[in-house]
Amino acid sequence: MRGERALWQLGSAFTAAVIVVLIGITLTAVPGVGATETGFDQLLHERLTPTALLIASGIGVLLEPAGGLAILVAIGAVVWWRSDRVAAMQFVGIAGVSWVSVEPVKLLVHRSRPVLSGVHHAVESWSYPSGHVALVTALVLGLVAVTHGKARAQVASIGTVVVIVVATSRLALGVHYPTDVLAAIVWTSAVWVVVRHIALTWTRASQTPTRRGPTAVAGLRPRSLVGKARDR
Repeated sequence: MRGERALWQLGSAFTAAVIVVLIGITLTAVPGVGATETGFDQLLHERLTPTALLIASGIGVLLEPAGGLAILVAIGAVVWWRSDRVAAMQFVGIAGVSWVSVEPVKLLVHRSRPVLSGVHHAVESWSYPSGHVALVTALVLGLVAVTHGKARAQVASIGTVVVIVVATSRLALGVHYPTDVLAAIVWTSAVWVVVRHIALTWTRASQTPTRRGPTAVAGLRPRSLVGKARDR
């Protein structure tokens, strides 16, 4: 039963990833579709207050690759402190791979950034999918992978809000189309399913017969992603 569920999840993730790529290629080939999306960006941008603009710009700078890497390592250190080294490595590996996996898609799709009236920005990378949104999505899903129970629910709830805030900030700044941020969420989630499955398989295979007793430290699983049956 577990094997069938895993196959279904992996199949769904693969299908979602293929759809994301096909949609991206189509959007690049038919730029007129993107022109209809910019209206939403323009609407958000025109309603930005000076304070909101400052916050959105700050989010953009903070979540650049260097900042994203620092955040990834910092959260990994906290996971190590609250749980153990294995959980920290699992978080960094799962979140890191899920995040950077958007780069090949950017290079494959080659979608240019949106052009908004009265908005001037210099962004050197491609637009689809959004790297900033992929980063925060990966961080949230990475934490979901190494937490359980109430802590996992809290991470999922707060993380959803964070992802929405970051996605909205990217649209309001006019650096992404709505489909860019949606693609980032779907793609990152699909890759997360695959990477988490690999991590689970590796953990089960490497487990020794003697396990350390369960501990409850901020909802983090001791030693591995594999918890008691009731946590599955």
